[in-house]
Amino acid sequence: MPASTPALLGVDLGTSAVKVVVVAPDGTVHGSAGREYPLHRREPGAAESDPRDWWSATRDAVRSAVGEAVRDGVAEIAGIGLDGQMHGLVLADDRGRPVRDALTWADIRAQDQLDAWYELPEADRARLANPITPGMLGPQLARIAQREPAVLESAAHALLPKDWLRQQLTGVAATEPSDASATLLWDVPADRWATDLLPRFGIPEQLLPSVRTSGEPAGVLLAEVAAELALPAGIPVAAGAGDTAAALLATGLQPGDTQLTVGSGAQLVRLRETAYPVADPVTHLYRAAEPGRWYTMAAVQNAGLALDWVRAVLGVDWAQLYGVLDSVDDARPGPVFVPYLTGERTPVLDAGLRARWDGLDLTHTREDLLVAALSGVAGAVRHALEAMPGPAPQTLRIAGGGTVDPRVRQLLADTLGVAVQ
Repeated sequence: MPASTPALLGVDLGTSAVKVVVVAPDGTVHGSAGREYPLHRREPGAAESDPRDWWSATRDAVRSAVGEAVRDGVAEIAGIGLDGQMHGLVLADDRGRPVRDALTWADIRAQDQLDAWYELPEADRARLANPITPGMLGPQLARIAQREPAVLESAAHALLPKDWLRQQLTGVAATEPSDASATLLWDVPADRWATDLLPRFGIPEQLLPSVRTSGEPAGVLLAEVAAELALPAGIPVAAGAGDTAAALLATGLQPGDTQLTVGSGAQLVRLRETAYPVADPVTHLYRAAEPGRWYTMAAVQNAGLALDWVRAVLGVDWAQLYGVLDSVDDARPGPVFVPYLTGERTPVLDAGLRARWDGLDLTHTREDLLVAALSGVAGAVRHALEAMPGPAPQTLRIAGGGTVDPRVRQLLADTLGVAVQ
């Protein structure tokens, strides 16, 4: 690539790690890096993260990826784009500093706030067009308003995770529809904040950020931040998208096609060109990154999240976990793993469910437990796929770090009964 050709910097803020890539306009990757950070579970149902850890990890990953790209001949970063974990809540002051740890999508303690949503008139629930679940920004913000009023009083912005990260880059507090539509505070058919419903939840309207389109520049890289990242100031930063919407844009999914993305959670999505009000659905309906498009999503909360817990508890690394699929004995009955460590979303919609191994006896080994864990997550994905409206797909596009290993792809194809691409 000629040294004068500009490249783009992409940042993916995941639940447990940030990934950064420097990519040329033709798709050539010239640098990449990732950094992990902890997820804190200090009490039952909690799943919090310190946004300052996100920033430290992002800074280090950007410097590493850009350094690699410079050595590969990249002379200029022309723009920055972001995507990230959906749902969750970051409360920040007027300077963007977090006033408490962030609540992630896996935090289910807002279960006690859901009655306020269930008690809405049917027409209002239909406008929200989504299952009522505790990991979304709306219920989490209502819980903070009730349980931690002093914290709420000190906050100027209620942000989604990747929107907080963008605020650190640009100083601008904003969001975009693909993430905002997944908050239970968004009027899906009208494509705007449902501000008239906020008083029912005790949520101040001024906390909600302004809305940009996903491809719109939401600001430029601040000088003091640019110095930390070893980049020049003034680079435009796009509004970006939630991770699932970004994956749809990247893979070029067309209306009617179905895609499975597996990371900490798993998402089955089907692109659509119309939005419709549904009062009590079991699948989600969110805005896509492209204007005028939406997607249906079946969300599995416990995918990589559950496998990571199993891996840590049983003392194996990822290679050892996937390696047990090389020697599965189908003739020998094994235990069954139900992966509901944090409750589950599609299709059961019950945050109170819990995980278990069933059918254990003295002949079973650690390897049997690992096989059961992998099969249990695949089974949860099948359960969600069966709840998707419309005809069952004949082929399934797959994406995400949880589908990189070919043995996992084969397990998914066998369990779901579809060809995977």
